[in-house]
Amino acid sequence: MASVQVVEQLPLSVQLRDDATFDNFYALQATEVVAQIRLSAQAQGEQSIFINGPVGVGCSHLLQAACHEAQAHGANSVYLPLDELVMYSPAIFESLEDLPLIALDNLQAIAGKPKWEEALFHLFNRVRDAGGHLIFAADKNPEALGIQLPDLLTRLQWGLLYQLNEVDEDFKIEALQYRAHNRGLDLTVDVARFIVRHVEGSMVQIFDVLQDLDNASLSAQRKLTRPFVKTVMGW
Repeated sequence: MASVQVVEQLPLSVQLRDDATFDNFYALQATEVVAQIRLSAQAQGEQSIFINGPVGVGCSHLLQAACHEAQAHGANSVYLPLDELVMYSPAIFESLEDLPLIALDNLQAIAGKPKWEEALFHLFNRVRDAGGHLIFAADKNPEALGIQLPDLLTRLQWGLLYQLNEVDEDFKIEALQYRAHNRGLDLTVDVARFIVRHVEGSMVQIFDVLQDLDNASLSAQRKLTRPFVKTVMGW
């Protein structure tokens, strides 16, 4: 199948993160978003979902989780971070309508680029006709993206639209504890706060630190205490 060949030829960096699953996503206020995206990953519900929000709120995580979910149900899918692929040709969209699920991330990267917009417009139509599902993510809502092709803008607004809001420190602490619990780690509020305040970045970067700490904890057979975290991370 041509779509599978296209997916196999994509750069290695496009591969899904193993930890980007629904079980690892701390939903809180985004329970409806998660539920709808999960339905889409199972070839149910709305054919088009558009989510937007600033870096670090979990848009990319949800798109990748949808692809993991689709694969768990025996369906092919593809996750395309357009900010990494914009230097290639819009031809990467060709024949993707054969896939039950297509997740397009960082849509802002192709906004205002005529050839990309036209290619996406035609892909959207082909996927709708084929009965597939599309999930989009961007840093802004469709109207604020700067899409120049009116028909594409209209298509992006056809389905469900959701906005994920900036998260505060308390949310980051709770999300970090949730992820640690899923790893079988005992992480107190105090230590979680210590980590969050030392990592000035997105939740992805915070979770990457947790991965390093998990490995170090397992190797040293130590609990995640402030002194241990400080030693491992060099803070």
